Amino acid sequence: MKKLFSIVTALTMFLALAACSNDNATSSDAADSTTPTTVDSQAPDAKSEITIAGIVFQDDEFMNDLTNGMKAAAEELGATILTSNSNNDQSREVELINTYMSQGIDGICIAPLDPDTSIATLRTASEAGLRITTVNMQLSDVDFLTGGYCSDDFDNGYLVGEYAAAWIQAHYDRPIKVGLIHFDHQVPAQSTNRYNGFFKALDDAGVEYEIVADQGAEKEDTALVAANDIITANPDVDIFYGANGGGLTGAVQAIEQSGLSGKVYAFGYDANDIISSLLLSDNDILQGVAVQDPYNQGYNSAKLLIQAIRGEAEGTGDTDAVPGFVLNRDDLDAVREYRVSQGFDS
Repeated sequence: MKKLFSIVTALTMFLALAACSNDNATSSDAADSTTPTTVDSQAPDAKSEITIAGIVFQDDEFMNDLTNGMKAAAEELGATILTSNSNNDQSREVELINTYMSQGIDGICIAPLDPDTSIATLRTASEAGLRITTVNMQLSDVDFLTGGYCSDDFDNGYLVGEYAAAWIQAHYDRPIKVGLIHFDHQVPAQSTNRYNGFFKALDDAGVEYEIVADQGAEKEDTALVAANDIITANPDVDIFYGANGGGLTGAVQAIEQSGLSGKVYAFGYDANDIISSLLLSDNDILQGVAVQDPYNQGYNSAKLLIQAIRGEAEGTGDTDAVPGFVLNRDDLDAVREYRVSQGFDS
């Protein structure tokens, strides 16, 4: 009986050891199957999750188009995008960049407020390991910058200035008086390039003019007040130039509300739903505008950023200009075609 018990005990111990051996083999196999593949930190797997931030500085149609372009690129390439608005506040922009850095995102696509202060903060983010692309600001030789897309503000201003010069020479045989609505207080380099290009074209064409007043107002409501003030102080003003969409729209409204349709005219920079419809308006105030492409600026910059994070693109340190063009009252078919292409009601 004791001998039988010893045999049973030995058999039990053998089976237990075999089971332990099988368990260990299974655990080892599982560990091997879940060991992550080593991936170059500069070139993560294209299927790995990527999160980027998209930052703009104003809530208007132009910036919304920029943001929509960024979102479209992120969706197309399978990345997550977090969007925000610095609301023209440099300290808010710094706060947003620092917050995104602390959240461990992979990169930032941004419409910066200032070529010095913004770039200094973005350099810090780059040193922390984030890739950076920009939109809506022309930059070159920024060593950490992956790249970006913008408009050539001077060239676009010059384009609409060429049209304006020919229009002015056809309508006036005397020097003209100009009211200028700009946004020097907000993004000075961009603002000055836009109107310096315009006035350079007038100079090159031999147009004689005097800038009788200039005011900073980048939004429609503030520009309406600013343009009204200019009209009150200078009732003999002939034309207005608005350096951005909000400033131009406010100037056109001020001219119409002052009963000066057919007497005072406007040219400017930017085209959106409202501005393109003003070119079709019977009030005959707005004559020509330089057109940017904010959607593709945002799309191309976000796409470049995601590709760089995945190791599919290299940094250039420069931004590329998206070509602009002019819409004017002399070619209303082109204005209607533009509105259709943008999804506006024609």
